[in-house]
Order: sequence, then C-alpha cells, then structure tokens
Amino acid sequence: MKFHQIRSATSIVTFGGVRFLIDPMLSPRDTYPAIPDAPVLGEGNPNCDLPCRPEDVLDVDAVIVTHLHFDHFDEAAARLLPKAMPLFTGGEAERTRLAGLGFTNVTVLTAGGVEFRGVRLFRTDCDHGSGSLTSRLAYAKIRETADACGVVFECPREAGRFYLAGDTVFCEYVTEAVRRYSPKWIAVNAAGAQYPRGHLIIMNEFEVLALMEMFPEVDVIATHVAGVSHATVTRESLGKFRAERGLARLAIPEDGEELLYG
Repeated sequence: MKFHQIRSATSIVTFGGVRFLIDPMLSPRDTYPAIPDAPVLGEGNPNCDLPCRPEDVLDVDAVIVTHLHFDHFDEAAARLLPKAMPLFTGGEAERTRLAGLGFTNVTVLTAGGVEFRGVRLFRTDCDHGSGSLTSRLAYAKIRETADACGVVFECPREAGRFYLAGDTVFCEYVTEAVRRYSPKWIAVNAAGAQYPRGHLIIMNEFEVLALMEMFPEVDVIATHVAGVSHATVTRESLGKFRAERGLARLAIPEDGEELLYG
C-alpha cells in the first residue's frame, strides 16, 4: 500500500495496484475566502500551494469523493477530471450533484462494499459536526451539511486493510469501523478544524492520541493537516506532540511525500 500525500485531504492511495485519487482540491492557493466564524490559519483557502501541477494527479484509475465540501472536491477538480472517470462517493445526494456536473460514472459506496478492479471498498460513517447542534445549524446557514463518509479498502493482493477515516472526530463510528475491519493502516484527517469556533469537526492531536492509545497495533497517517483556514493543528505542532507522547507509529507526511507500507 502506498499513500501519496498531495495537499490537505487530497492524496493518492495505491492499493492492490489500483490508484485512487482521494478528495481532490486542485485550486490555487487563496482561491476561496477563509471560513467564517472559525479559527483563522491563513488568509484564504487553500492556505498553501499544490506541490505539483493539478494535471499531475490525474493519472489514476478512480476517484473517491468522501463529501462535497470545497476542500474535498472543488471547482478545479470538477473542471479538470475526465467526465467518464470512475468516481465513488458516499450517498445519493452526492451522486446526484456529481452527475449534475457532467460525471457519467458515479458509484455510491455502501457498508456492504462495492468492488473495483479487485479492490473492495466499504463505506463507513463519520461525525463531521453531525453530533453538534451548533455545527449543524452553522452548516445550514451556508447551505451545507455535516454529511461525510470514510472508506475501508480490502484486497487479497495486500497484507491488510486500509481505513481512510475521512472528515470525522474520534467517535463510536471510528471505533466501530476499526473493530469491524481490523485495519492495518488508518489515515485520519487531523487538522483539528473547527466550525464554528470551539466546535471540532475533524480530529485534533488529542483525538489522534486517543485513537492510538485504544488501538496501539495500528499504523496511523495524519493527513488533512495543512491546507485549510479553520485548522487548529499544524504539522509542526503535531510533530512536536508526537515526540512528546512517543507516538512512533504516527506518520505526518509532507505535501508531495510518499509513504510505502508492506
């Protein structure tokens, strides 16, 4: 299994020899304004540059869109991705929106799993603010929802399962997925983003710590750390926390870095 960090939540996962582009946000730096009513880390979104040309990430077999917030699927991705590219997403609402953008090969992930080129993909649930009434109301004001999903990858050509937790806080959805699928590797979105301020919508360093203490046998990849204006965790702060807490199995890849697991 190879995990290629691109930027923020965008990565390329090679699993069973199949290349999946995850949550493409391909716009230039500061294309979008900072998230309102939230912590401000940077003047706009994304708050850092791509480490490559947008076209360089399109050599993949399929795309997984965990949800349709702009930092997981933006206007540049909608424009640049081939319309016949196989796309996988978390629900019918997302499938309808992607079809409305002209994509003709969209599959909805399910808990029972869907298969693509010998890789089985299982949908998992997320709490991306859905557990907070304050966050749900804030989303509604900007005509968005707290809907998001994670994905478990399974293939006989790999030494274990990979769990992409997606935009979620550490919660029972996550522990249930780990106990059900026993993944060997987990990627967690760990920017500690808040929306609105004071209301966590993805994991921060203490939630990553709780996950790793509960499941010490799993290798964890921290992605979606840099790139968004409403973050409260940086690679620097997470790296310092990793050293202080002795989290030897936590990887924090830089943009453009590839991690190889056997």
